[in-house]
Amino acid sequence: MRKLIASAIIVLVSFVSFSIEAREGGMSPASVPRVVYSTPGSQTTVDVSGGRPVVFSWAMLPIPGGTRDSYRLVVHKGSGYNVVFSKVIDDRTFSIEVPAEKFENGAGYWWYVRQRDARTMIWSEYDVWYFKVTKK
Repeated sequence: MRKLIASAIIVLVSFVSFSIEAREGGMSPASVPRVVYSTPGSQTTVDVSGGRPVVFSWAMLPIPGGTRDSYRLVVHKGSGYNVVFSKVIDDRTFSIEVPAEKFENGAGYWWYVRQRDARTMIWSEYDVWYFKVTKK
């Protein structure tokens, strides 16, 4: 029984040690460059009248050190975590249209895009941009 407990402690210490080394070795979300957003701009109003989709776009640079695996776009409604759209997108796509029916007139939304490093499989940190929707 003592050998089993000693083995379990060694495994736990090894895991914690690996986790600390991984973070110190640059394997953290901060080591993957943030995505630079284009549209919709932060603090803007987006008109989706007539069924026009909301176009989310971002820059293709900077690229993570291990090349890029994919992007993830997430759109939330209001000030909480009510997700209205979330999708993993291939690494060669820099914009996506989200249908107008996903959005309500007068409602506020916030969005972000993350990119994943293909070598480490770590997602980047992200900035949050806010916008409001109008339908006439």
